[in-house]
Amino acid sequence: MLWRFWAVIVFFGDYTLGFNQSSSSPFLVEEKDALLTVPQLIRKYGYEVEEHEVVTEDGYLLAMFRIPGSKGARRYPVFMMHSLFSSCADWVVIGRKHGLAYLLADRGYDVWMGNARGNRYSTKHQRLSTVSPKFWDFSFHEIGYYDVPALIDYVLEQTEARRLQYIGFSQGAMTSFVALSSRPEYNEKILQLHALSPAVYMYRSGSALIRVLVTLLPSIIDVFMSIEKYEFLPFNDQQYYLYRWLCPAPKQTICRAIIYDVVGRNPTQLDAKMLRIFLGHFPAGSSLKQVTHYAQIIKDGIFRQLDYEDPKKNHQVYGSNVVPRYNLSQVTAPVRTYYGYNDNTVVYLNVLQLESELSNVVSSYPVPDKRFSHVDFILANNVKEILYKEIIKYVEQAERSGSSK
Repeated sequence: MLWRFWAVIVFFGDYTLGFNQSSSSPFLVEEKDALLTVPQLIRKYGYEVEEHEVVTEDGYLLAMFRIPGSKGARRYPVFMMHSLFSSCADWVVIGRKHGLAYLLADRGYDVWMGNARGNRYSTKHQRLSTVSPKFWDFSFHEIGYYDVPALIDYVLEQTEARRLQYIGFSQGAMTSFVALSSRPEYNEKILQLHALSPAVYMYRSGSALIRVLVTLLPSIIDVFMSIEKYEFLPFNDQQYYLYRWLCPAPKQTICRAIIYDVVGRNPTQLDAKMLRIFLGHFPAGSSLKQVTHYAQIIKDGIFRQLDYEDPKKNHQVYGSNVVPRYNLSQVTAPVRTYYGYNDNTVVYLNVLQLESELSNVVSSYPVPDKRFSHVDFILANNVKEILYKEIIKYVEQAERSGSSK
């Protein structure tokens, strides 16, 4: 359906063809990387990879990929969680010498990359089929409440470590706050939490298109429900070719206008080759309920569980007509935030608001490039120099001291 393709461009313009027109790419990647899986990419570039399956309390089977650390090294493992509608490709797609997972592995760290329920790598359940509406009956709450704890426990069990370092981008950071506020015992399992553009508060979004989509979402949901479709933007192995056709090079005037509105304008930091490759991995799939929950926190500006917009249903689920907020005072693990001044998706003021509600923010890092946008956290030409080196510095500092201070 054409409106589905439009939704991809509007909602995910931060990942779509807003690139540097230079013919040379700074990344050591190849065009065919767009068509490989994450494990295939990792092996291609000379790294060992293990594929693991993690079972959640409610029966979802999640894929997790590991780049093992140096043999014999006793270091805290590093767990990484991806952004909304994406996968762990976030951490490796820009290739060796640049991708954060590779940079950490090169320093001997044991790197574990999770995949949330519903994305291309995590579409299995012990009892439910993906054709069942019950399989897709989850929002980011379930990802935070079930997936994140299950993945953390699995890493700690496999490595026999007491704690780990957590790196999350956008939704990957936000769901860590869901986990730590809902299950505060997990704070003791986090050596430090690196929150990259955490999508906790999004109501200040500078994007007119995001706000339009939020307004239109009820109608979109009605269409999905009428055809009994509960998955949103599933992965398709032909999507790389589709999106190249939708926004052909070299000008992409309309696409660029959409992109800059959604994430912030920083065209020199996104090169053509890299974006074409990324489109082979994004979107990776999600649930309709997940989108609904996001629309609510964008519209209402409240970090809380899903409002069923039915007092009886809310009372049935929560024991009250009032939808519970996530109690951020329960988050006691050391937190390091990273934000961009030109991020239109998670505006830096929203990150500062989050910081004000946390009790243990040990550092706050505004990326020095004033034009750094939301997508730049994983795809910018200069991301290694101006962001990843900062993250690695604190990872290593915590490793030496056994704490984040």
